[in-house]
Amino acid sequence: MIQSEGEPPFAFHSGATESGPPTPGRLRSPRTLVLLLVLVGGGAVTALSWEGAPGKYAHQVEAAVRDHLAYRRVKRYRAELLLAAEESDVDPCLLAGIIVAESSGRVGVVSHKGAMGLFQLSRTTATWRAEELGLPTPTDEQLLSDPLLNARLGADNVAWLLDTFDGDVVRAMCAYNAGARRMKEIAAEEGGWEAWRANHEAAADSDILKHAFKIVRYRDEFRERGLFEQDEETPNPGGDR
Repeated sequence: MIQSEGEPPFAFHSGATESGPPTPGRLRSPRTLVLLLVLVGGGAVTALSWEGAPGKYAHQVEAAVRDHLAYRRVKRYRAELLLAAEESDVDPCLLAGIIVAESSGRVGVVSHKGAMGLFQLSRTTATWRAEELGLPTPTDEQLLSDPLLNARLGADNVAWLLDTFDGDVVRAMCAYNAGARRMKEIAAEEGGWEAWRANHEAAADSDILKHAFKIVRYRDEFRERGLFEQDEETPNPGGDR
């Protein structure tokens, strides 16, 4: 596993989630555990032990399954991500990592704050980036049904953030999550970005920083899998899937 951008040594299928502790008894039998292990692939949850009650590892297995399903969803949008990445000159693996972390690769998802689609775009960001790209103002329906449009707007926003924060991926991803202005403000309160990152990385108490590291971890996983280096026929964006 590639470790980069000062990222803590988390594994893609480490089983770490933000959903809380495991719920005993969620997996009813060893047979259920075996089925899930087969589903996610032999290497996905090799850290699991067969000792003890299967329910003890329910959260780890469920996290691995979610990762596997998210990867499959992302692969469906390979063409859209490549086009968006080329247009905005952004690493497609970074874009793939963002949509896993933000929407689990689901097109029609809306957050409790109203963020929409693959890249979980706010109405303000979507309108702004559409204007910058010379596109009509997108409707909510378009943001939730057109993966290429959502990807183009999302990629353009990522490119702007990387440019704003001098190519620092972790800092840009913190700003993606918190908002660029807010990220500058909260970092300034602790003496600047480097001090803020060092303090919260040591304390492991920042959800903003954890989310950024998650995206970087996913990016590196997609690089290792070579998703965008495969010599395969590229489907038409928006076509039949």
